[in-house]
Amino acid sequence: MTRAGRLSPTAEGAALALAAVASRIVFVAAAASALGVDWRDLALRYDGHVYLRIAKTLPALYVSEQGPLLTGWFPLYPVLIRAGGALTGDLRVAAIMVSLAASAAAVLLFHRLAARFSSRPGLAAAVLAVFPPMWLVCGGLAFAEPVLVCAAVAAVLAAVEDRPWTCGAAAAAAALSQKSGALVVVIAALVVWSRRSRLDGRWLAALALAPLAAAALQGYLWLTFGDPLINLRVQREIFGGSLFSLPFAGFVKGLLEPSAFGGPWRRAAIAASGLFYLGVAAAAWRGRTEERRPLLLWLGVVLAFFFCLGGFWAFHSLPRFLLLGAPAVILLAEPYLPRGRGLLAAAPLALLPFFVGLVEVAQADAFMRRAWGESYFSRASSELR
Repeated sequence: MTRAGRLSPTAEGAALALAAVASRIVFVAAAASALGVDWRDLALRYDGHVYLRIAKTLPALYVSEQGPLLTGWFPLYPVLIRAGGALTGDLRVAAIMVSLAASAAAVLLFHRLAARFSSRPGLAAAVLAVFPPMWLVCGGLAFAEPVLVCAAVAAVLAAVEDRPWTCGAAAAAAALSQKSGALVVVIAALVVWSRRSRLDGRWLAALALAPLAAAALQGYLWLTFGDPLINLRVQREIFGGSLFSLPFAGFVKGLLEPSAFGGPWRRAAIAASGLFYLGVAAAAWRGRTEERRPLLLWLGVVLAFFFCLGGFWAFHSLPRFLLLGAPAVILLAEPYLPRGRGLLAAAPLALLPFFVGLVEVAQADAFMRRAWGESYFSRASSELR
């Protein structure tokens, strides 16, 4: 505690990280109750069942009856699941525990980063504990995004604090955690450039860790499957044959075309998410300052990449994809957040992510049951433990 009776920055960050874990535990319990399933089987929803299958293949990474299909998902999260499974005895539990831990670590690191850009780092970190709604979903279920966001925040924090090798290691972790993780090295390089006006030799060497890690993965795939780009080809097929399109074309197409995945309510929620990120970016650009330029660069890289994706999932997975820019959005939006009594009046909005998240999980579960069949999850529950 400080002399004024307030928590020290370290204690405040730790308390907010624990709050992030607690909120996700409550969400997992509520989602399991709403769906009428064992909470451990929530790890099979979304891409969780694929990550669990990859974890089961270790140490022969990706080599299973599914063959090359599994290569479309990056390996760091499955490796962490397998390591956690050695402690929990159940890969489903490990997958959820890794998400919880990565979410908490992201909030803890973000609290430290927020102190560099905001006079209210505690408020900014409290917002990241539960917002945006998809962050709550991803942090409670089996998603790679908590690992990716944690690595991204760690990389930007190290860039701001002039710790090149820590930054490079974090960017390398991001590059192995998700297909969009390569963006983190670009973001980190731009943050360093914006603060130092150049990248010297040690920074160039440190940031090379991320491309080297990505190249090592592609080299492994080449040796194993005879195709160094097999994971990218799998992703292209999943996206419907095209990874990229004209800017905003995928977003507009997804907004206008009916889909069996969620219906009009879900399309409206996705549109609101995308427009919020774009709106914050526009407002921050108008009021830009030298101090906030790294945040604008961070958000700009994320928006430029994901709004140029094409295919079905470019729209329907957009709230999840944009989580890479969520820390930057929160810091850029912080000056517009209420203060004093207005903040107290707005506090009940913290319940919104729980409501939106439960609807999202229910719709995704219904879609997956139609797509995979009712018996798939009962078999997977037994196989992926």
